[in-house]
Amino acid sequence: MQYCGQPGCSVLVRRGRCARHNVKGWYCRARWRHLRARVLVEAAYQCAQCGQVARQLEVDHIVKHGEDPQRFYDRSNVQALCPACHVAKTNRGA
Repeated sequence: MQYCGQPGCSVLVRRGRCARHNVKGWYCRARWRHLRARVLVEAAYQCAQCGQVARQLEVDHIVKHGEDPQRFYDRSNVQALCPACHVAKTNRGA
């Protein structure tokens, strides 16, 4: 056993990070799936940047969550973006 890979976390794990700091796992949780669906419905499947209406939108964190679960699941910190706008935002480092 070893300590979680997140600096300062004292949880023992077999490898990697503990459940709280395993951010990739957060995207698999029911809480995220429900939030994602809510964002898409509230946005009427319209991109917040360009206004394109599409079925295949991505739900993006407006401000990077920094592995903070409260910010990760904060409804006011997520928006629907088309893939092109999401890539452009990511490439800007935003």
